[in-house]
Amino acid sequence: MTGTTITAQPGTPFIEVVREFDAPPALLFRASTDPELVAQWLGPREVEIRVFEHDARPGGRYRYVHVDREGEHYFNGVFHTVVADETIVRTFEYEGWPGNVSLESSTFESLDGGRTRLSMRSVYPTVEARDSMVESGMEHGIRDSMDRLAALVGPARGQVVVDISLSLDGYVTGPDANEQQGLGVGGDDLHLWAMGERANERDKEVLDASYARSGAVIMGRRLFDIIDGPNGWNDEVGYGAERDQSDAPPVVVLTHSVPEKVRLSRRFIFVTDGLESALEQAHAVAGGKDVVIMGGGETCGAFLDAGLVDELVLHVAPVVLGGGTRLFPDGTHLRLDRVGSVSTPAAEHLTYRVRRSS
Repeated sequence: MTGTTITAQPGTPFIEVVREFDAPPALLFRASTDPELVAQWLGPREVEIRVFEHDARPGGRYRYVHVDREGEHYFNGVFHTVVADETIVRTFEYEGWPGNVSLESSTFESLDGGRTRLSMRSVYPTVEARDSMVESGMEHGIRDSMDRLAALVGPARGQVVVDISLSLDGYVTGPDANEQQGLGVGGDDLHLWAMGERANERDKEVLDASYARSGAVIMGRRLFDIIDGPNGWNDEVGYGAERDQSDAPPVVVLTHSVPEKVRLSRRFIFVTDGLESALEQAHAVAGGKDVVIMGGGETCGAFLDAGLVDELVLHVAPVVLGGGTRLFPDGTHLRLDRVGSVSTPAAEHLTYRVRRSS
């Protein structure tokens, strides 16, 4: 078992959640009782959490708030049973629905290989109360929380990868790129290997491998405005081209300001305090997989110039655009070691290890 299993049988007041982690029970228990660690994983990715109190001992209380675009949502409860590395039992109350208190129990089961099965069971006062919680979007919050917890306690981080298509003359868009014509004049030819008739099975294998390794994606604000626009991504077309987007990796958007409206709100995390912060937040939600920087060209170039990239993957299309957005501006100096290449009629897929400055 690698994902999160959520069970809410019809006609019962229970919700059960099970997830296995690549970490020992002691580490999971600490992440569940240390308020500084709790603040790093509890809740959906798109909300801010502030922990006011988290006294994990019998009779101790906890209280925190989730802050999102709709306002502030406060939660509180009392710890009843706390057995180190084994069991936590506590009450749970959403203050927007006062008096509707559930009882939550968490057990930490040690597995072979230093792993842990975390089992959580919530008992609500009525079936109707349980159903209301399910209908509120609880599942999204639980899955995000478990993924973030896995990233917090899990194995070493994945690599940081710039993965981008470009022309033979070094452009990642054609001339006159804008929100209506995101890739500029002739820029669509850069991606025929992924979405065009020229793509063959080897191109598909490259695309699928890139998608599978991606735990989180980073993009710049200009690219976000294009893909979140009316002609941008949807449930069938998005990261990884034409495929079901229900399990697409989260996207961190590097921006100076958070947009007022977002069409695909649950997919994006907005970061306004620089490259390293964006990278930290991407690692936090990547679940140990790679963080892929997909564009635009200026964003990719900034991460490369800052020495934050482990691997550079280029899909070089057989087209000369003569202008547009360059991936490597004048003055760029990188030392690379080629570690892989795949040649198809639609593109040269080249993978390089980026030599870090000593």
